[in-house]
Amino acid sequence: MVVNEGQVAEAVRRDSPWWRSPHWAATDRDMLEAAGSQIDYYPLSLANIRSGGLYMLYGPRRVGKTVLVKRSIQALLAQGVNPLQIIRVTVDGWQANRLGTLYEYVVRVLTSSVGDGPRYWFIDEVTACRGQWWSVVKNLRDNTHFGDDCVVLTGSTNQDLDEAIKAFAGRRGPVDDPDRCLLPMNFGEFCHSLSIDLPSVAGLRADGLMSARARETWMALAPYTDDLVAAWQTYLEVGGYPKAVGEWRRTNQVAVPTWQALWDVVRGDAITSGMNEVILGAVINGIGVRLSSPTAISGFAEEVGVARETLMKRIDALASAFLVWRNPRADNSGNADLRKQGKLYFLDPLVAKLPQLVNGRSQVDVTRLNEQQLGVALLQWNERVRPGSVRSGDWITHYRNASSEVDFVGKCADLGTRMTPIEGKYVSDSWRQEALGLRNSAIGTGILATRDILDATEGEAVWAVPSSFLAFALSFSGK
Repeated sequence: MVVNEGQVAEAVRRDSPWWRSPHWAATDRDMLEAAGSQIDYYPLSLANIRSGGLYMLYGPRRVGKTVLVKRSIQALLAQGVNPLQIIRVTVDGWQANRLGTLYEYVVRVLTSSVGDGPRYWFIDEVTACRGQWWSVVKNLRDNTHFGDDCVVLTGSTNQDLDEAIKAFAGRRGPVDDPDRCLLPMNFGEFCHSLSIDLPSVAGLRADGLMSARARETWMALAPYTDDLVAAWQTYLEVGGYPKAVGEWRRTNQVAVPTWQALWDVVRGDAITSGMNEVILGAVINGIGVRLSSPTAISGFAEEVGVARETLMKRIDALASAFLVWRNPRADNSGNADLRKQGKLYFLDPLVAKLPQLVNGRSQVDVTRLNEQQLGVALLQWNERVRPGSVRSGDWITHYRNASSEVDFVGKCADLGTRMTPIEGKYVSDSWRQEALGLRNSAIGTGILATRDILDATEGEAVWAVPSSFLAFALSFSGK
């Protein structure tokens, strides 16, 4: 843990190797690993950063934030930015007040030759600082040239982000989209990374999945049904963490150290929040067992052997770490009703498989993973059209009454319009029978997400569309 100026200087020099060599990327472990993955994956979450902007880049650990930051630094260097104007440092575990020491020492000593010229700061894992790191950043933005610099703060937890964003109000600079998110690959990115030959399609909005444009899209994808279904099945097995996808491309399996590293992340975040490993395993397994079903917290807590309030805190911690997300029940107006039992899902199939991989638990049913990833596709689409929406649990909801249930009914985060209702059944026959619940519900219309059946007859209240088609079309902007 950093405690003095010497250690601050050591950390900055270690994490800013371009100060010493223009060929730093050739020996950088993260960059070498990304190059060796053999996947074509270049997320744009840090595209178009500019001087004066204060950006937050958040998402789960192991998702590729560090590689994204280093590629952004490569791009700045290629544009001719002085290497000493670019500072990167990982501050995981630092006392928050040391961020002030960092700024003062870097400007006064390490990069003094730059003078008051603009700098680019990439401060990794700031959300893991101890103390009110946002107050220190706010003070620096208000009282130093840090307020004129481009600052990228990365974090792996949603905890305190609302407080930070409030503190940063009016201090984000001349940018329209200062909040950036990096989640596991969506299905379109997954297909592209594996070089699966699929047609280019215009992205669809989540509120337009039964429009004339959507019907044209479904018809265009129909000749590729077998390829899309196979890719979707693989996606439900592998997930979207870049390292896992790269290993699957090279060896057709996810290596043990990769899922163990993911388990270490989950375990580490849990221990930090006060959860021991035995309880963590029971909580993760319990969520997996309950995928696609409303979760009765009191019964779940009794099963795990903890108080209801304790379980709620543990689930909150997993959600804050972008490992679990909530799908609340909708009220009659389509808004989230947080008083009713909601559903819990994982953000990625590999996280859902951890109880099986680590503790030998039963395999998660593929139909439940299918439902989970349909919801994730909607979650990712919302985040793309309105950055920051992934931190809220209010946009993606489900409908339920005494006689029927619809898996996803939510609202589009950019316009507030209602999403096209989706019921996930992952069937290859008898889809009309499966669609009766949706057809006979108060909603009455929507899409039955099948395994490989397509029936988008114009004028019908319910369409059958393969889950892979839906996830693929939602992978693109659709704004």
